[in-house]
Amino acid sequence: MTLLILREEIVCAVMIAFIICYTAIYKIKNNSNSFMRVLVTAFCHVILDITTVITVNNRDIVPEFTNKFLHLLFYFFSIAFTMEFFDYIVLLTMPHNIKNKIRPWRFFPVIVFVISFFILPIEYRIGNGTDYSYGPLTFLGYGLFVLYCMACLILVIRFRNKIDFKIRITLLPMFFFMILVVILQAIIPELLMTSAGITFVCLGLFASFNNPAQEYKEQAYWDAATGIKNKNGYQKQLQEMERKYTKKKIRVGFLIGDMNGLKKINDTYGHAEGDKLIRAAANVLTNQLASAYDIYRIGGDEFVAIYLSPNDEAIEKEIVAVNTACEAYKESPISLSIALGYASGEYSANYMDIYNQADSIMYENKQKIKAQHPELCGR
Repeated sequence: MTLLILREEIVCAVMIAFIICYTAIYKIKNNSNSFMRVLVTAFCHVILDITTVITVNNRDIVPEFTNKFLHLLFYFFSIAFTMEFFDYIVLLTMPHNIKNKIRPWRFFPVIVFVISFFILPIEYRIGNGTDYSYGPLTFLGYGLFVLYCMACLILVIRFRNKIDFKIRITLLPMFFFMILVVILQAIIPELLMTSAGITFVCLGLFASFNNPAQEYKEQAYWDAATGIKNKNGYQKQLQEMERKYTKKKIRVGFLIGDMNGLKKINDTYGHAEGDKLIRAAANVLTNQLASAYDIYRIGGDEFVAIYLSPNDEAIEKEIVAVNTACEAYKESPISLSIALGYASGEYSANYMDIYNQADSIMYENKQKIKAQHPELCGR
């Protein structure tokens, strides 16, 4: 009888396992591989859905603590799934300067649930066809699930212009469907619909985000060596800015970075060490330029960060932080050094004047660094 009840969950587990295998075999990576984390948490939820249906219907032989612990994991992974889904949406929609501030907060609802496990009870009810969990902890889990879904919906609506139309019209029904599933599950617990709802979302993401055409299109804007956007992505952003801001009054800033000593390390120690130093430079810029709208590698050793409505004082502190992080890097035969130049002004059709000013400041900084560190000469 239990197997008949679990037919839907077993099919869901098989489908998600197939998507995980396909994604791993073909090395599909999207938004720092967060799609894989979405899939793994979904699979764990479905497996625990199957497990808890078995344990809750056999409470006479399953210890109470074991049953409660498995239900904790079941609800934990449902919340973890929506947390990873939320993170995926953050990475998909938000500019660099905002997403780094938002992402750490995604853990807060999960922490609340884990703490509540030791405070709120789980109750068990006899239903039509299957027993099920009930009580305050159960409804807290449902509530946090809906909270994440609502946050995702708000982000997609707020940053809709950054998302491809085909992806957007796929995402919006997903949120409403997930919320509907959870509400129905709360009203009629015997439905056991959460696994079906989560599987539906995984299939939708798989179809919309990981089709080959979309994957290749996205790859065209990213630098494979460093994981940040490339010159194509930079040119696309300039076109987007021209479309949005030519007739608006908005301040923009350009921070230009050019590595010192890359030619010397390539010639002396080989290109593998040079590539390692390039990745280190990209990591330093990504971690320290927290208020940048986005960061791009536009040449072999050249980087650009774009700022919208910049705070010049904060950016000067970020430049100091970049220099400090470079000095702290000790994993290369030569020092990690990046010449930096920053300029800002009101955006206009002549925004390249701001860029050229930043470029000029960068070259002044480059000459100063080389005068102080002749070992970096040779570019």
